[in-house]
Amino acid sequence: MILRAMPGVAAALLLALAPVLLPAPVAAEGRAVPDWSLPCADGSRVSFDEALAKGPVLISFWATWCRPCLKELPHLNTLAAETKGRLTVLAVNVDSSKSVSKVRPFLKAKGYDLIVPLDTAGDLSRLLQVGGMVPFLVIYDPDGQEVYRHVGYKEGDELELQKVVDGLLATGGDGDEG
Repeated sequence: MILRAMPGVAAALLLALAPVLLPAPVAAEGRAVPDWSLPCADGSRVSFDEALAKGPVLISFWATWCRPCLKELPHLNTLAAETKGRLTVLAVNVDSSKSVSKVRPFLKAKGYDLIVPLDTAGDLSRLLQVGGMVPFLVIYDPDGQEVYRHVGYKEGDELELQKVVDGLLATGGDGDEG
């Protein structure tokens, strides 16, 4: 009876309870992340399931305005070249729809050969709980389980990342030792 008299309160209550009442996106059995798909800077499209079918996946979120991101990108480009066919590196750009036009010329000028999905709406960032922090890097084993997460970049972080990737690839990509 009270909710009928106060429809605004009822609507607010339903919105507040929506995360509890509505099911979360469903991932494949045993996986932490549901499939997603994004357009890429080169005009192609990439999906998480297709990338995962090839082996482990590294996802790095970056933006053209982020100085630490710009320092990390050359290392990711090198890592992607060195691990081609064994690790898929996705450099997800989070520039807004107003500034995303700068991404392709930037990549071309730097000579980067990266797969660059465009998350202009922030959907993937929300799904993976990036929280607006860039650079943000996460690695998934071939089963889709998160095995590594790192926020920020400082000189030397690429060495730690290389160790993690080497360990993952040495174990067949499953993250288990032995």
